[in-house]
Amino acid sequence: MSATTISWYPMGTGNLETITIPDFISDLQDEDPEVNAATAETIAGGMTRQLYGDWRRVVLIRQHLRPDVTNEAIAIRGLRSLQSHLLAGYSIGVAVGSRAAFGSYTVAGASRGVNVIGIPANKYAPWDPSASILSGDEVVIQSPSPGGAREVHKVQSITAIGSTFLVQLSRNLRYDHPGMLLCRRRTFYPHLKLPDDQLDNPIITSSSRGRTFDLRLELREDMAEAWSLGQSGDALAGSVGQARTTIDRFSQLGRLY
Repeated sequence: MSATTISWYPMGTGNLETITIPDFISDLQDEDPEVNAATAETIAGGMTRQLYGDWRRVVLIRQHLRPDVTNEAIAIRGLRSLQSHLLAGYSIGVAVGSRAAFGSYTVAGASRGVNVIGIPANKYAPWDPSASILSGDEVVIQSPSPGGAREVHKVQSITAIGSTFLVQLSRNLRYDHPGMLLCRRRTFYPHLKLPDDQLDNPIITSSSRGRTFDLRLELREDMAEAWSLGQSGDALAGSVGQARTTIDRFSQLGRLY
């Protein structure tokens, strides 16, 4: 797998910073759910559940970063600097693989049984102008809790219509997606924060007596921040963007959870 890129605005302000982890990652886990729900059971053995929200944890591992290799040494210094940003409760975006930083928010939802959806341009293009969705890519289609869901699909074809796209999936949607939805590349995670149980764990540690370094990032989605950005109509700042980025107020919204 090609390089992994972390995109962030230090303490929610200033221009875009990126950290590139070269060549490959050792492990990627993104299916561990955290759920906010109320479950009731009856005397007869029945069960009902009210789901208020569900989020995913994303675990990213890269072993044996070498400080004597120039691009890996740059990544090590960037990751050491990133820790303060995460401890303060701000978010980062992680794109695993080339052109992966693609996420698009629709105004309308989509119904179960359709296999073509219309999406606007990439909301996260300032993070990577080359990011795209192509035929054969896997995408996640998700809608807000509590009425929404998420599902993974393969793209059959994509057609550009001006600044928008028609995405044809290899099979029909499994769920109804009321209201807005997010279509993103499967290995793009745009709003991740450090959960409470990871505050005391360093994200990068030395191994082999300091000759190599290991990265372990365990983060949690902040979908409230994502949906706020999607509804706002605001644009993210790029590397030469304005002095204070629009993402700052979304980071503040979900800073304490």
